[in-house]
Amino acid sequence: MKKKALLLALALAGSTSAHAQTASPPEPAREDTNDAIKPVNAVAGEVDKLKIIESLQAIKKDPTTVKFHSAMCYDMAMPPAYTTFSCPTCGTETQYHTQSYQGEVANRIAYLSRSLGQIKAKTTVDFSDFCSKCSKDSDDQPELKLTASCIDCGKSFSWTANTIKELEQLPLLFTDFPVTEVDQGHIGEQKIEPEKLSEYLSNRLLCPACREKHGLK
Repeated sequence: MKKKALLLALALAGSTSAHAQTASPPEPAREDTNDAIKPVNAVAGEVDKLKIIESLQAIKKDPTTVKFHSAMCYDMAMPPAYTTFSCPTCGTETQYHTQSYQGEVANRIAYLSRSLGQIKAKTTVDFSDFCSKCSKDSDDQPELKLTASCIDCGKSFSWTANTIKELEQLPLLFTDFPVTEVDQGHIGEQKIEPEKLSEYLSNRLLCPACREKHGLK
């Protein structure tokens, strides 16, 4: 009996040893795919930022590198005397003369809200000055107030558009970089002089400190 027990113990030990030799080694830890993607996105952002800044510097140095053109002008039907501003915050409706600055804002509110995402600097707009309920400056000239995040340092800064001409210039912010051509709208409505294009774009894409750092002030 003792001999059989000894033989059985030896057989079990051999089986355990063989299993240990054939067992698969543990798999190495997998790299976090998010960590691998982050540097790529960061580099892409840096490349886009540099492309914009270099384009602005080139325009400032020589505005003639940009082609300015205009579309044909067609006679338009007489618009109604009044238009309605519908506040996107509270829904209050306020009436304005169609051909006034306030009326121009009222007619462009949907277009502006839809187009803000095309601006290279993250930008938000405050329409409260034009709402009879939300406005806190009822005695002052209303302003279209915009807040942007600098494409270089990310710092927030504000700017305004408080004339009809400035409203007409807003599509300039939707241009692609590097800037090679600019649509000036209808013939006879020159919206910006070539030598002022770099300044206009820089003031709405970069904070004051970064404009100075890149020679765009």
